Amino acid sequence: MKEFFLKNEYEKAKKCKNLMLAIYLIILGVYLLFSLGVYLWYLTLPYMSPTITTLKWVHHPVSVVFVIFSFIYLGIPYKRTKKYYTMTYNMLTGLKETGNGSFFEYDESVMQKDGVDYKALVFLEWNKFKEDFYERRVLVPVEKEFPTFNEKDNVKYVTQGNVLYSYEILS
Repeated sequence: MKEFFLKNEYEKAKKCKNLMLAIYLIILGVYLLFSLGVYLWYLTLPYMSPTITTLKWVHHPVSVVFVIFSFIYLGIPYKRTKKYYTMTYNMLTGLKETGNGSFFEYDESVMQKDGVDYKALVFLEWNKFKEDFYERRVLVPVEKEFPTFNEKDNVKYVTQGNVLYSYEILS
């Protein structure tokens, strides 16, 4: 069997997720220190000082920008990285399923499953209950290249959650 999913991909995804979280926590820490500084400065000002208005004109836009940044950063790049990390973790620990099929085509259209973008390999498999062939789509992450198959190659493959884990060309 040729390994398509390598074990070190989990470690790379974990490092990337932890780095993105660390970046956010550093920015959060800077924002909290800035807010604390503004608050302490505000407490030291005399009643009805004109500087209070200046502090508000500085702190409120910074707060709005931080909240917008948080929604965007945690909602798009961090969430996608975390979903990819979860997929790699599941590839290591999840149940594997073996299948045999005749390779039919590459499907370049991007589909999303559990927050990760995939493209597909299409295999023709025999269904013994219906006694007919059907198309089986085995998912490959968009970040990875397709394995090279010729049309009508008989392939034995191992999947986890319908994502390609390893494969072997039988003929």
